[in-house]
Amino acid sequence: MKNSRVLFFSLLIVAVIIGLITSMSSIQVIDQENVAESINKTDGKQDNQELIIGVSLASPESEYMVRLEKYIREAADERDVSIELHYADWNAKIQQEQMKQFIEAGVDAIILCPINSKSMLGSVKAAKEAGIPVINLNMKVDSVSTEYIDTYVGASMSEQGALAAEILIDTLGAEGGRVGIIEGAPGSDPAVYRTEAFYEKIKLCPQIEVVGIINGGWDREKAYLAAYDLIRMNEDLDVIYCHDSNMAMGAYRAVEQLGKEEQIRLIGIGEDEEYIQAVKNHEIYGIVTQSAEYEGKYSIYCAVDAVNGEPVRPWYKTPIQILTIHNIDEFEKGKY
Repeated sequence: MKNSRVLFFSLLIVAVIIGLITSMSSIQVIDQENVAESINKTDGKQDNQELIIGVSLASPESEYMVRLEKYIREAADERDVSIELHYADWNAKIQQEQMKQFIEAGVDAIILCPINSKSMLGSVKAAKEAGIPVINLNMKVDSVSTEYIDTYVGASMSEQGALAAEILIDTLGAEGGRVGIIEGAPGSDPAVYRTEAFYEKIKLCPQIEVVGIINGGWDREKAYLAAYDLIRMNEDLDVIYCHDSNMAMGAYRAVEQLGKEEQIRLIGIGEDEEYIQAVKNHEIYGIVTQSAEYEGKYSIYCAVDAVNGEPVRPWYKTPIQILTIHNIDEFEKGKY
């Protein structure tokens, strides 16, 4: 009787232990499933869930901005990300509001092409505090704001201005001559440094005289009017230096209308098939290259890398070079 009772309690204890082990295994499986579900929720961005990138560009009045948009959209499709793109119409308050809306909406990254270098400090600082990467595109923010961006994708505007001066010195030769300048939008990084570096280089050449500077606002029609005024006020003008090649095309229309094709040479900045052909046709004497394709696409690539925790360099520098009739046929567009 005693042995039967011992056997009964022994079997009971074994049954309880087996029950506990089974319960713990079930709990562990459930916990593993919950953790897996939690990981899937938190790491959804890496499981092909579509990223959303906010893009604020300066203005559609700038032909270069429109081409940037084209390549931004192409790269977004390539990387399977969604973009929310807006233009600021050269208005700092509008651009600041766009940045605020991007931050409040919780976009994954922001691509910013500021209307001027000093207007976005509060906005990029707020994005940084919200943990949203900011890719500064094309027109650089000032040195204080740079602390709050993840990278800059664009050219050195100073180097472009200096190369434009080299084209000028080459075309005028030892005799020198008179030059007019058509600038981009006031306060923008390229408008400041493409004039400053250009002038720093040519002031070493006393035979070259700057006779007028007029704002063209990156717009072809405005550049046409600006060139018309420059020519009418300076009948012996030799060269017009335009801050971009789109404005140079506008300036050429004024040169052509006034019958000055043999007298006045044009210099621009920025490459596109139209501008390359204009050099071949002797409508523009020379251009300094700047690729909208490089800048537009790399802004998306950098935004995606930054969101995914991949390292990005402080500066993705747009390759530039001088193109004139002497080397235009050797130029390979799209090769970086």
